[in-house]
Amino acid sequence: MSASEINYGELMQVALKGVMRSALNIAATDGLPDRHHFYITFRTEHPGVVIADHLKAQYADEMTIVLQHQFDALEIDEEGFSVTLRFNRRPERLEIAFDAVTAFVDPAVNFALHFQSQEETEPENATATTKQQQDKSETDPDSQETGEAAEKGTVISLDAFRNKK
Repeated sequence: MSASEINYGELMQVALKGVMRSALNIAATDGLPDRHHFYITFRTEHPGVVIADHLKAQYADEMTIVLQHQFDALEIDEEGFSVTLRFNRRPERLEIAFDAVTAFVDPAVNFALHFQSQEETEPENATATTKQQQDKSETDPDSQETGEAAEKGTVISLDAFRNKK
């Protein structure tokens, strides 16, 4: 990204991770209020993740943990968090980088955040539709350009797919 570009996708991811960090801080200092509990899914192979070898063998790519009634020593810093959970009645310390987290859910209040990896938020991967492409797709929903735009991940207007009366 050049200095003259603003990567809004990355800014959004940072802001959403701030929401997760704040919720974890509340849980660490005050405990979880009422019915609140967290499902946190993370990539186990991420460089900022430290978990026991037997857990990594069992969850080679991704793991979901639940913070509800029995968790200890929840600590949060700028890069991530660590927590002690029980697996088969044995305490295990997990260190999880915020960049490794793919989902943060609090089902008690129907709240969910899904995070993209940094590669997915790069501006080269995000393209916008030009006004000319948008006008054409709005007038001709079956146009070849609309199909090509969808294949390339280009943003297209939903009006192209609405029934016009």
